[in-house]
Amino acid sequence: MNLVYYPDPILSREVSDVNLEEPGFDPVELKEQMVKLMLEKNGLGLSAPQVGLDYKLFVMGEKEDAAIMVINPEIVDVSDETELDVEGCLSFPDMFVKLSRPKDVKAVWYNEKLERQTGLIAGYGARCFLHEFDHLHGIVYKDKVSRLKWERANKKKSKVVKQRASVMNYLKLMSAAEAKQLQTEVAAADNIQE
Repeated sequence: MNLVYYPDPILSREVSDVNLEEPGFDPVELKEQMVKLMLEKNGLGLSAPQVGLDYKLFVMGEKEDAAIMVINPEIVDVSDETELDVEGCLSFPDMFVKLSRPKDVKAVWYNEKLERQTGLIAGYGARCFLHEFDHLHGIVYKDKVSRLKWERANKKKSKVVKQRASVMNYLKLMSAAEAKQLQTEVAAADNIQE
């Protein structure tokens, strides 16, 4: 299972409802695979289109044992009160933008056992739920901000990527220097023993 990155066409279209009678996949197994990938990539949510699958489902959670699978979600209500906070997306590495979203969302969905669920999700969980819900309808967070805001975020991303490359290069140099120092010390120790 691999991540799909923007501008892959699957990220820009609504995906299909899951047939609950015959899903065509093992929901428990798919949840395990998606949660594993999500956590490996340090994400909080991952939708089926982000791994190239044409299904209305996503997973979300901070830990494997607390993650949920959301199949065929429907939003019943959202709070009028909104909150401005930072969002990122695994399909847009290193891009972070501030978005306003409702603080709470009431929804219905099916879990990996195909059991109907109802819940009120609040705080950052609501933000994550709505972000992943958008993916199922071909909406990415880039669509929700102005061009200027996106360009600013892209400039910040460029700086982050350069800083990361610089740090990684420094660490490689340090590792090489430490390895050379160790070889020198081993050679010196061998000379002393002779």
